[in-house]
Formats: sequence, structure tokens, C-alpha cells
Amino acid sequence: MKTWLTPILYLTILCLMYYYRIEIFNWLEQDTSLLPVLALSTLFAVFPIVPYKAVIAVLGYVYGGTGGAAAAWFGTTAAAVIVYAAASLYKEPGRRLLARYRILDSFSKKAERHPFITILLARMIPVIPQMGINIYAGVTSMPFWLYFAATGLGKIPSLFLYAYLGSAFAGKFL
Repeated sequence: MKTWLTPILYLTILCLMYYYRIEIFNWLEQDTSLLPVLALSTLFAVFPIVPYKAVIAVLGYVYGGTGGAAAAWFGTTAAAVIVYAAASLYKEPGRRLLARYRILDSFSKKAERHPFITILLARMIPVIPQMGINIYAGVTSMPFWLYFAATGLGKIPSLFLYAYLGSAFAGKFL
């Protein structure tokens, strides 16, 4: 049951968010309280129906560069923890899959010796899919707190960049 529950739940929420995406973005641009915005930011990071860089820019547009980056940081970090936890439920099948590919197995062993720097650098390289980093860390033996700290720090530069770009359209630079 556990094997099918996570993908079915993910697909259901993804479809609902896609169906209501226009309403969600319209609501986000209105004056709303912070808690729903943080929850929505997290949902958009876990269920990427639109590129998250666009979500960060919208947050920057609405809340300014610093406020938008902070809301996006909370959302992406919370989403990273959720996906890490979900992936860790499939640790054994994930490890077997990685072991089938010699280069991934070799990389995993090296990454597990230096988990903080591996995650920190991976977060800063824009071509590496963030969801892949979350899943990879969840199925390997990376300690949660090192993963959490590296994730939180590694996301900051790009979040500020995209939030600042969004705020530039509204004239709210800080």
C-alpha cells in the first residue's frame, strides 16, 4: 500500500493545483496573510505545476525582494524536507537503483563522506534539478540535519536573484 499511496497522492494534488492554477496566482497577487502564502509557496515547490523561478519572481513582485526571497526560502526548504522524508521511505529500493549504475554508486559513496558540501554546491548549480537533489539525499545515507543546513544555505543566492528580478517589475527592491 505504501508503494502506491505517495505517487497517487502526489498526482492528485498536482492535478488539482494545475486545474486551479489561475485562481491560485490571482489569489496570491491579492493582499493575503502570510501563513497561506507560505503554505502555497511550499505546495508550489513540492508540486511544480509552473517553474518555481516564476513563483519566486511573483513573490518578489508582491512582497519585494527580501520578503519574496524569505517566503520562497521557507517554501522551498519546507518542500525539500517533505520530499526528503518521502524519499527516505523508499531508501532500500533507491539504494538498489543507485547501485545498478556504477558511476552513481561511486558518486554516492563520495557524497556520503562529504554530505554538507555536496548538497550546498548542488543547490547552487542551476542546472541540477532541485527535486532530484531532495530525492537523492533521501535515499542515500545523508544525515538529515546536514542536508537541512546545506539546503537552507545553498538556496539563498538564487532565491534572492529571482525575487529581486520580480521586485524590479514592481519597483519594490527591498
